[in-house]
Amino acid sequence: MEPNYQQQPPYQNADVDYLNTIAPQTPVKTINPFILWGGIIAALLLVVLTVAGLANSGTGTETLLARVGATSNNLKELTDDATDSMQSSELRSLNSNLSLALANTNRDLSEPLAAKKINIENAKKNKAVAEVAQEYSEIRERLEDARLNGLYDRTYTREIIYQLKTLSSYMGQLYESTKDDELKTVLDSNNENLIVLLDELKSLTND
Repeated sequence: MEPNYQQQPPYQNADVDYLNTIAPQTPVKTINPFILWGGIIAALLLVVLTVAGLANSGTGTETLLARVGATSNNLKELTDDATDSMQSSELRSLNSNLSLALANTNRDLSEPLAAKKINIENAKKNKAVAEVAQEYSEIRERLEDARLNGLYDRTYTREIIYQLKTLSSYMGQLYESTKDDELKTVLDSNNENLIVLLDELKSLTND
């Protein structure tokens, strides 16, 4: 039996095309220019506010000041605690000079910190201070492990060099972001003193 194919009339497609041409066209909707510009302005404002919020929360001047103050303070405590564990007299001498330099740095930073009501002793009220405190807690653990394994001097020297570089970097960032000329002077003079000691500590290593 032959398959029963149903053939389409040859003129059917032509009728459809003709109907499409006479059918009413859907009008194209246009956006009101006032609404368009309003949306653009709102988007720009949102970007500006977002950037400003990130700057204030992460790398703003006060955050950097808190980080510098907390780092210098923790580093001073670390140098004071390290003296009795050192074997090298040369390292002990450099460490004593570093402790004195950090004491001067802390003294000079006390007024700018107080002016911004930043308490570097209270980690609960300042995120930057808390982060620095946690970092130095981990450093002390590594140093204690090194002491127990007879590797204290080498480990301490490596840690202190890295932390001095970090402090110097924070000072540089704060120097660039602040408009306070007195704070700039404090940062510049103290950073120079710390860099001298950093170079002397580097001379004790093979780097």
